[in-house]
Amino acid sequence: MGANSSLIFGIIMNVAILLVFFRFLMQLAEVGAYNPVVMATVKATRIVDVFSRILPTLAKGRVNLAALTLVVVLYLMKIFGVMYLSHMMPNSAVHLLILTFVTMIQDLITFCRYLIFATIILSWVVMFTQSRSPYIEVIQELAEPLLAPFRRLLPNMGMIDLSPILAILTLFVIQRIMDAVAITLLTGL
Repeated sequence: MGANSSLIFGIIMNVAILLVFFRFLMQLAEVGAYNPVVMATVKATRIVDVFSRILPTLAKGRVNLAALTLVVVLYLMKIFGVMYLSHMMPNSAVHLLILTFVTMIQDLITFCRYLIFATIILSWVVMFTQSRSPYIEVIQELAEPLLAPFRRLLPNMGMIDLSPILAILTLFVIQRIMDAVAITLLTGL
């Protein structure tokens, strides 16, 4: 029973985290407010508006501290809940916090990789079908802040864009470093 309830709880928490994180990213990337995907995400995450009364937005309204704080709280609840339901309690509060932040960073890196892969595939879909949907626009606008620094580094090659490859390689290196840091931190506790 513990493994099943832990799995179900983890899935529910992942959906909640993903929705709030999408809201944070859409505001950060300044995705169009009238895009149906953005409107649905804002409607599904009304709880962020409650926290927005307490926590301000920064950087001309782009960094929503309420959404970011809620993501951290949801991650803490997820890690603690999964550990509790699996009958593996953390050693201390510090252990729980470190595990939460390491998990958040690793999940962020994984999300960025998936976002870049989705952008690559959807660019082909747009090129071959000459059609655009609100979903494609959101994914491309979310990936643009990730790819823009790499586009500035690479020379302009016309239709060929190598920035996703460089971005994925950079994320791979960061992932390996984070894995080593996580192992070091968690074995030291």
